[in-house]
Amino acid sequence: MPISTKAWDNLSGKFDTYRPKAFVGAIDNMLAVWPEILKFVKKRFKNPKGLRALEYGCGVGMFCGELKKSGFDIIGVDISPKMINTAKRHLGKKILFLVGDGKTVLETAKKQGQFSLISAIMVFQFIKDIKACLTQLKNSLKKGGYIIFAVHNPKFLAIRKITNRLNLVRTKIFVPIHPKNVKDYDKIFTALGFKKILEKHLYPSKSFRKIYPPKTPKYLLLAYKKLK
Repeated sequence: MPISTKAWDNLSGKFDTYRPKAFVGAIDNMLAVWPEILKFVKKRFKNPKGLRALEYGCGVGMFCGELKKSGFDIIGVDISPKMINTAKRHLGKKILFLVGDGKTVLETAKKQGQFSLISAIMVFQFIKDIKACLTQLKNSLKKGGYIIFAVHNPKFLAIRKITNRLNLVRTKIFVPIHPKNVKDYDKIFTALGFKKILEKHLYPSKSFRKIYPPKTPKYLLLAYKKLK
């Protein structure tokens, strides 16, 4: 099992947002990032019933439930077996959850059909070979489909002096991180045949700001449309 997989398995309890005492950063994602992604999805998909969507790095699957409510035929994929088990326990009767990575997504798309939407929340920054991963996701996406994702704002990480590993919940567990800025993502997506549709720099939620007043936006939200 890769180191990152072990780390996420060990952190699975902290990121179980079904629990009342989940990691405050995970809760903040729900309050600050989820509404912005759902706003984008609602604007771009007036009637998503029957369309296929993927939540990449779905964790315990709660955001998959939000996309399901919107009408999508949703699949969740994550490298952590423990998180996927939690997702199945809560939503497994309504949503297909798979343990895997970009290769898993591509194999699923070839068997079941390509996706109209791919979302990823706080995932891409933890993937070392992001170009290879995004190529697999691109080949799993329909022409005209969208990829929307959130990562930590690189400037926010710089202030915290985070460069190559991240301690997420003040434990002894560190996860390798590979931060990229907007220009980096623009270059990769343009080369893959995408057009940028959305760029937002988001501050944490109000409740989070009361505890940890930020000096700069915490999140970077980007969306791209597949042109070819």
